[in-house]
Amino acid sequence: MISINTTTSDTNGSILINTVADIRDNTARISRTKTLDGGVVINNSGFSAGDMTLRISERISESKAAVLWYIFQNYTSILLSTNAGLFLAAIQSLKPNNGKMTMTILIESEEN
Repeated sequence: MISINTTTSDTNGSILINTVADIRDNTARISRTKTLDGGVVINNSGFSAGDMTLRISERISESKAAVLWYIFQNYTSILLSTNAGLFLAAIQSLKPNNGKMTMTILIESEEN
């Protein structure tokens, strides 16, 4: 389950979505470069919360879809609460389709 809330107080800006999406399913900043001697060099620059993207595709009610659309239209940042923690994020895309909502959320930072 995830919670999406506006960053400022708004009675219309809060929603719970029952989903199995896992925000921790991501990759680190790793690059591999081929060298002239036939080998490779691997650079690992680590991982940060800003590397995470959450993709959700879930059946939701019309009322929840309306709340999500309201948040998407009126707020540039959201607070996203998941089993992995609390994050400052932004909804990149929101696509309703016959009772199913597909959404992509980009994480900016982890909140303490």
